[in-house]
Amino acid sequence: MSYAKDKDRRLPRDLQDRINTEYQQKSRMAPENSLDPYKMACYKIVGRCELTKRTIEVINLSSNDWLWLQFCLAREVSRVEEVAGDVFGLEEIRESVFEIGQRHYQKGQEGLGGYGTFFHLQILAGMFEQAVSFLFQYTYVSAVHFAIGLCYYGLLRVSDVPGAESDLCESYAVINAFDGISDFGTVTYNTKELPQISFGRMLGYYTRDFRTSNLDAAVDYLVLICLNVDLPGEAGKAQASLCHEALRELVLETREFAQLLGDIRNDGTRLKGTIEQRLNLIGISDQETFLKTVTVQAAAIADDNGRTTDAVLLYHLAEDYDNVIAIVNRALSDALAVDLNEPEPRLQPLKPRSAVTTDDNPNQSQQQQQQQQQIPQDSSFSLTAVSDPTTLARNMISLYDSSPLYHAKILPKNRLTCGLLLRLSSTKSQLLQKNYSAALQSLASTNILPLTAKGSIPDIRAHANNTNALPQL
Repeated sequence: MSYAKDKDRRLPRDLQDRINTEYQQKSRMAPENSLDPYKMACYKIVGRCELTKRTIEVINLSSNDWLWLQFCLAREVSRVEEVAGDVFGLEEIRESVFEIGQRHYQKGQEGLGGYGTFFHLQILAGMFEQAVSFLFQYTYVSAVHFAIGLCYYGLLRVSDVPGAESDLCESYAVINAFDGISDFGTVTYNTKELPQISFGRMLGYYTRDFRTSNLDAAVDYLVLICLNVDLPGEAGKAQASLCHEALRELVLETREFAQLLGDIRNDGTRLKGTIEQRLNLIGISDQETFLKTVTVQAAAIADDNGRTTDAVLLYHLAEDYDNVIAIVNRALSDALAVDLNEPEPRLQPLKPRSAVTTDDNPNQSQQQQQQQQQIPQDSSFSLTAVSDPTTLARNMISLYDSSPLYHAKILPKNRLTCGLLLRLSSTKSQLLQKNYSAALQSLASTNILPLTAKGSIPDIRAHANNTNALPQL
């Protein structure tokens, strides 16, 4: 009764000492085959007898029976107050499971019951990070989904991003540099010597199989990194940042801007993309924050990498129209700087946008499906899907000049510079066609050279002064 009534299943010291004494006498002095094995098992479990031997020798235990016995014997008590011989808790169980793994379940060994048995032992012992890491070596698909479930219930300790950049929690882009998979499921330890695993990087590796063919599913998996945004302190913010970085890398790698980030029509109507439809799941509350967090930073990376059409569309989607014209001006000036007898530089055009059929995502609303199926010729995506810098510049400046919505957000000097560069591009085209009269007229319209001065010194000096005032690219 004392055992059943105590919430910790512990006996009074005097009663436990009596049971231990009787257990020792029976196990050592009784004749062979004269003991009732199940009676001895009751002594062992109720009295926690002889904890240095945590098996019942006369009973053949299965792996589940053995683990059940370990948990029956374990108690979480104050180790300072407890007698040394009675100390046996969850930590000791984990040490036993670890030793079993070292002996029988090293990679390449086929232990008793296969790898699933040892994975089961680790899960029951609360060794969640080690269990996921172990399973990842055999079937990374199952390991990733177990990790997702554990993260959902707050049972998986994920790597701290700042401290693991050189190991496991690097950005989504780094995934492409690895050929093997063992590193992605490796357990590391934090400053408190607690195990942790790179959950975000595991998800990124898993999406490599379908992030090109099934973008919606890839986004859904990367969004799961934000399951850990509720971690205390900077850890939660770091996980949110990792998720946003992974989504930016997905945008830049696949270049499916319209599907992922949405599009803007000439009238300013915005079509939401896959990522924008999931703002609440990635810790972003409004569209403006989304534009700054994902779209603008992706645009800056594309611009730094020289992907002009990508950067133009991304800045346009972020409603940073002045930056669009600045990038267009830079591309146009580079094209004009090429000699007449050399081929003109070409831009890398955007990937064609494919319509999404209703079978691809049955959960979408009919309105969203219609929006994605219709690809308007006057959308921002269509305007930037070109390889000629001059055509790109004409498309964008024509769009912005047609609406005050765009016009007011562009600096006057950038608009004037774009118009000037377009006239110079027209002049160059006329020269290539050997239409010299039209070329001179086009050049005169720029008012850069004193072609109409007719020898007037004041006019020539005025043009020289105006040249110094022109904006530099």
